[in-house]
Amino acid sequence: MNELVMLHSAIALLCLLLGLHFLLSPQGRPWPLRVTGATYLLYGSQSLLFVLSLQQLQLFSAQAVLRPVGAMLLAPLFWCFFQVLQRPDARLRRRDLWHFLPAALTLYLLLSGSVWLDYLDLLLLLSYAGYLLAVVVTVSRDPARLAPLGEAAPVARRYLQLQGALLGTNLLVEAALYLELQQGGTVTASNLLLPAAALFLLLHLLTLLFALQRSPLLEWLYQRSQQQPQIQLQETPSLSTRPPVDTVVPLPDEALAPHPDGSAAADEKLQVVYQRWLELLEQQQLYQLEFGITLAQAARKLQVPARQLSQAVNQCYGASFSVLLNDKRISKAKQLLLQTPPLPVTEVMYQAGFATKSNFHKEFVRVTGMAPGAYRASAPTQSD
Repeated sequence: MNELVMLHSAIALLCLLLGLHFLLSPQGRPWPLRVTGATYLLYGSQSLLFVLSLQQLQLFSAQAVLRPVGAMLLAPLFWCFFQVLQRPDARLRRRDLWHFLPAALTLYLLLSGSVWLDYLDLLLLLSYAGYLLAVVVTVSRDPARLAPLGEAAPVARRYLQLQGALLGTNLLVEAALYLELQQGGTVTASNLLLPAAALFLLLHLLTLLFALQRSPLLEWLYQRSQQQPQIQLQETPSLSTRPPVDTVVPLPDEALAPHPDGSAAADEKLQVVYQRWLELLEQQQLYQLEFGITLAQAARKLQVPARQLSQAVNQCYGASFSVLLNDKRISKAKQLLLQTPPLPVTEVMYQAGFATKSNFHKEFVRVTGMAPGAYRASAPTQSD
């Protein structure tokens, strides 16, 4: 019993710290951070309430009600997190509130003492399983659901899988406890609670470590969407003379040289930063990284402020940081399509650094004016 109290006390402390960390982060994607913070605060409060029940301490009258209601909120929060990742504005909608009706129903059943309380554990299992299955099926059928995140989509998918694993572990633990209770056992006498608590503590410790080190697994949450600069570029007079997309069809290496209109007026320091970034990008093939590379990560590699690097790319290349990366990827994809005909288009996509078919197809058409398969088929007529 003492070991269980210690483990859940540690889990409560870790999760409360993580929840406050995500909620108080001053920048990034606000709603994904808020939902993530709320989820960890909920995990922490659940562990704290469990410790109080083990110690038979009652600090307030509603204490016994809060834990089952909180448990019923975990799966809907996971679903809401998945929903905001799919939306260009990354915001919750009013219609998302209906997912919290099971928690409200649970509160009503507990306060009214309804006979339906006997089915509360089963309702909790159905909630966990239903939402988890809905996310898995949705992502499996349409991997491009996270496309609004742009380059952050692959790593966001990995983080979503981590959260899904955490919810899935909860589901397995709750299912095992449910079966034990059905066979006449008690919660406090279960042999499953101690190893489950140790596993949860390990998962939360890893998340805290990732947060402290600003790991790529969490870094995307702190970075604002790069769609804003692209919109601003269209409104900037100095970039209004950028050549149309169809003039970039060949995209050879010299296409990555400084943009004519931008380079004449560019500050010498920005030119140096831009050239250093191009050299590093090519030497380390950073555009081909599995999770991509964010503006903040690139700035850290160059040891310059992220804003300075963004300004250097915008002014010297005539497009945003993400467009430059995608142009490099398309250049690599064109090379692979022409030089390795047996290589499947999907493999070309991955080797070039793209994570989703929809983004690869969209960017390839933007640059070349045709689909990847059509570009390969027309190779004899290409002048590259």
